[in-house]
Amino acid sequence: VYLAVAYVRNGELFTADKSLNVPAKDKFLSLEILPDKKEYKPREAAAYTIVARNADGSPAANVEVSLGVVDEAIYSLAPDSSGDIRKAFYDKRYTSVQTNFSTQFEFMGYSGDKAMQLAQVRKPQQLADFKNDKELVEPTIRKEFKDTAYWQPEVVTNSEGKATVKLDKLPDNLTTWRATARAVTADLKVGSKVNRVISRKNLILRLETPRFLTEGDTVTISGIVHNYLTSDKNAEVELQVSGGAQLLDEAKRTVTVAQNGEQRIDWRVKAPNVAALRLLATAKTNEESDGVELPLNVVPAGLHQTKSNVVAVNEDNGERTVQLDLPANAHATSRSLRIEASPSVAGALFGALDYLTSYPHGCTEQTMSSFLPNVVVAQTLKDFKTATIKDRAGLEKKVNRGLERLYGYQHSDGGWGWWKDDPTDPFMTAYVLDGLQQATAAGFSVESYRLTQARSRIRQMLDAGKNEENRAIDLEDRAYLIYALNSSAEEDPRFVNDLFNKRAQLQPYGRALLALALKARGDQPRADQIAADIERSAKVTAADAYWSSTRRPMLDFTEENNTEATALSLKALSQLKPASNVLPKAARWLVANRRNGYYWESTKHTAFAIYGLMDYVKASKELTADFAVDIYLNNEKVGTRRFTSADIAAGANLTIERKGVALMGANQIRFVKQGSGVLYLAAALDYFTADAEVAPQSAGGLRLTREYLRLRVSENGGKPSWKLEPLTGELRSGDLIVSKLKVQGAKGRYLMIEDPIPAGCEQVANVSGINLDYSDGNWSSWYSDRTFYDNRTAFFTNYFDGDDSYQYALKVITPGEFRVAPARAEMMYAPAVSANTGNARAAILDKK
Repeated sequence: VYLAVAYVRNGELFTADKSLNVPAKDKFLSLEILPDKKEYKPREAAAYTIVARNADGSPAANVEVSLGVVDEAIYSLAPDSSGDIRKAFYDKRYTSVQTNFSTQFEFMGYSGDKAMQLAQVRKPQQLADFKNDKELVEPTIRKEFKDTAYWQPEVVTNSEGKATVKLDKLPDNLTTWRATARAVTADLKVGSKVNRVISRKNLILRLETPRFLTEGDTVTISGIVHNYLTSDKNAEVELQVSGGAQLLDEAKRTVTVAQNGEQRIDWRVKAPNVAALRLLATAKTNEESDGVELPLNVVPAGLHQTKSNVVAVNEDNGERTVQLDLPANAHATSRSLRIEASPSVAGALFGALDYLTSYPHGCTEQTMSSFLPNVVVAQTLKDFKTATIKDRAGLEKKVNRGLERLYGYQHSDGGWGWWKDDPTDPFMTAYVLDGLQQATAAGFSVESYRLTQARSRIRQMLDAGKNEENRAIDLEDRAYLIYALNSSAEEDPRFVNDLFNKRAQLQPYGRALLALALKARGDQPRADQIAADIERSAKVTAADAYWSSTRRPMLDFTEENNTEATALSLKALSQLKPASNVLPKAARWLVANRRNGYYWESTKHTAFAIYGLMDYVKASKELTADFAVDIYLNNEKVGTRRFTSADIAAGANLTIERKGVALMGANQIRFVKQGSGVLYLAAALDYFTADAEVAPQSAGGLRLTREYLRLRVSENGGKPSWKLEPLTGELRSGDLIVSKLKVQGAKGRYLMIEDPIPAGCEQVANVSGINLDYSDGNWSSWYSDRTFYDNRTAFFTNYFDGDDSYQYALKVITPGEFRVAPARAEMMYAPAVSANTGNARAAILDKK
């Protein structure tokens, strides 16, 4: 509590204040978590009783308690950052009240026709929520391993202040289970408590395996038997492997394990083919036994390739033939064919949504490019009540998950960059603000202050005319900033007026955004004027139409963005000139230019295409279809369906997939259509190469090399240092190596490198207190982001200087002979500019 006194005497203001600490002890609940046991075995039932008491010790009834039981090992990855719930509600808060005397104020300027705002309403604060003479015992096979054993957000105490929850069974983890309870009452009394129990066995078998294997690998799988029984034990240990791998050593062994001791047993396993392996290991004694089953995936060793073809059938009775042949070096099992037929543009887009949702990387753009199309589809479902989608609830989950991720990427200045910690980028800030505003319009709850902060940052960038790196903002990006600023809020017209005056300098990309901004402001005459310019500037043929647009040179390169320019122009015309004859042709061009069959060249292109096409769907009311389609694969009918107008409203399509050995080398796909309406067809072939040795390749002038080096770490005077040496001699478990990737080519933006790792190694980010990243200029060129995946490392850089080297460290762990798939680099938004290394091999010996 703050007590302040103020008085005025002889024209002067006198003030004094005092803070009074008032402990909120009566608002603190005392919680207990009482498990029915302190120690459990895997799959055993468990029960927890939660006891809540008020500050005076009386039972606290009707308390809402959240209870989570998780594997405590997860906190070794990241600590619990939720904080103390008592401080969240009742921590010390500093006064924001100020007393001033108005005679001391000086004003300059004028307020125009608006009242001067002398006081501003403060933003509301948000409160935080919170002997071997017996037969061997058969083991229970442990295979259900989970991070979370139980979660219940609303457990309510009874009149005695108690609540009991029961777990049918614990997972198979041998670990410490951490139970966390957080409580709150209707009158805002709060409390929390943590309790730990152990899940254990007296005889334990652990399997040590890599996270994955590459086809052709031979790996040493180790089983370690721990004996916590009261005497030495003879244990019968066995490994079974299913899924196509070969066990090269005797499967069953008998070992003696001393009391409180352990024994290691090794088996060599060869994985000749791509497969999903299952490892089943058991250790049996006459008193207690254990067993564990683990999956182990074997991935291809070659290069990933795609082929595709997209066509449309407009005539009432038509036929099209597409030939998609696999090369002679295509992998026999790692191959798939997807054929898709749809009676509408909308139906043709759902495969693209699947692609965006499952994309493995996650910078701001890729998050946004998954988030925005889902929002657009959600808005369409809201606008057209007859439209349906298979997984409406799943759509909402995807949108909300995207929101949380975008919140985490927002910078302190209110903008967004391509990554969480890089400079704020004009395009990305406009892109995210646009998406968040559309999410709001679609009925999703978006934190309003984030929109306010983003708009403020956009105004600052528009006034400055340059980004954080002191580079002038491209006029097309400026158009996007202005559109995002005007699309859902009343805004000063000066920015849009200035852009209108420069409209002759705009390319189709920026011109479409200007038209949309004018429409959002209600400036219909000028919006119609720009729409007419857009329509006239289309490149129209008898079959289709598109708009050509190229980003201006930046860092000695240009970026062609015809897909985005056409998508935005389609969006603008759909809203301003829905009867334009150019619209169906432009929609046809976009659908036909899905270079990967059911999605476009990149995540960004795919998102923008969906963005524009959904407006076309709403404007065109593409609701007429009455035709049958038969699909033949190598003269065998593999699919047939009749499409009607109801199927269009439902976004229906016909999808056929063939995988592995069921897919032949030569694939002739024939579509036969009978009836009226437009049939959109797409076929995509996805495969890996199967060459024993992959040759390095280069396209678009990009070159990539990979070199393995030995990493030596030493200390001199207590200060650690590192050096690299040629990788000669034996490689043993415990050694450190480095993968060095050198990229050369024309300067550009948004470079991605993916480097598969040997299955017997694990990436390490620091050694002996040394951070092995670009912060040490001798270690690596600068990069925007580095991500360690189970089977590869990925680098991303916003600015590629034309000759850069990236490297990272690996710890050698598992003995074996391993193949390493080629590393690959590409410009993310021009994937034709790409390169790959050859493959590699690594022979790892056990430590001496």
